[in-house]
Amino acid sequence: MTNQKATAIERKELNLEALYPKISDEGKELSQQWIEKYSLAKSVFYQVGELVKTEVEKWTATTGKKTTYSEIRRHLLANDLVKEFAKMRTGPASCVFNAARADINADLDYQQRIKTWENTATEYLNLNPDLEMPFYVTAPNFHWSPYVATNDWEEQFLGCVWDIGTSIMGQSSPTVRNYSIGGGRLSRMVNYLSKNFPNFKPQRILDIGCSAGGSTIVMAMEFPEAEVHGIDVSSSMLRCGHALSVALDLPIHYHQMDASQTTFPEGSFDLIVSNIVFHELPNGIRRKVILECSRLLSPGGIMAHMEGGTYMAPTNIFQKLWRESDIHTNNEWYVGNASMEKLAVYIEEAGLSTEGSLLNKITPSSEFFEGALLIGGQKI
Repeated sequence: MTNQKATAIERKELNLEALYPKISDEGKELSQQWIEKYSLAKSVFYQVGELVKTEVEKWTATTGKKTTYSEIRRHLLANDLVKEFAKMRTGPASCVFNAARADINADLDYQQRIKTWENTATEYLNLNPDLEMPFYVTAPNFHWSPYVATNDWEEQFLGCVWDIGTSIMGQSSPTVRNYSIGGGRLSRMVNYLSKNFPNFKPQRILDIGCSAGGSTIVMAMEFPEAEVHGIDVSSSMLRCGHALSVALDLPIHYHQMDASQTTFPEGSFDLIVSNIVFHELPNGIRRKVILECSRLLSPGGIMAHMEGGTYMAPTNIFQKLWRESDIHTNNEWYVGNASMEKLAVYIEEAGLSTEGSLLNKITPSSEFFEGALLIGGQKI
């Protein structure tokens, strides 16, 4: 670890409390609602897992052959326990985002800090008010929260709502919030690339669909000598990412762009990454994004997108049932048609090599969930 990287991480830990609002009474109440609803759904989750096993065994015993998800799908979806589980999972995520809104509204000092950070080093924040918002981003209301601002308050703080709300999802107490910048997926990806490509030292990095900057900040800390850029279609997300980066003294460039058709010159980047973005895209857009990544990569450059394996490449009937449930209960509209085979075709069409296991699950899988999926390729 370089001294610069160590300093950035120490600074992050030092300023972490200042990066977030105080927990409000309303925020506590809404967080508690989330915890209770999530805990109840989790208890039924394992019952559904056992039910699927039993029904598959019955089907096999009756028909004398192994079933597929398409064959048993209607039978499972008609089961009362599966229906009840779907009801439990529909909408509780809205509690965490409403809790984040409540905390932000109640903490005027936090609001001022965000505004001050946003208005500092503005040359690093490049917004495009003329950018056409893609339907596949504005329509779904992912996780029961808008992603693109619909009013002035959201323009300023919606990115913060997402950053705080997704942090609340991982907590077990309404009065304890262990916020984290970024996530483990990208750090695992960096370690994976270091092991498989030990001489790869990217100088210019692009994070696509960077949201509120959590993943972009991780890349800036992992590669302190590199020039790091993040793009997203949502101006509110970029405002939050820029504010947090300023607070952490990280010189990250944020741009309001569509990842399927950026305005960067050909060969601009050595490493292009994303964190759980691909499952939010229709298949046709996934293809366009991969083709655009190929255009933007320098010779020898690497594309490395991290995803949840259960969304993109489920391997058993329970996982496929879970994925289909998420389409309706969590507004994950585009996960149902994803597959490793399609991704491999798009990567090959883009002229990228997957040697070095660049299209691969890089963390262990379980019976219920697949490991983290690396969607990657190298410009040869």
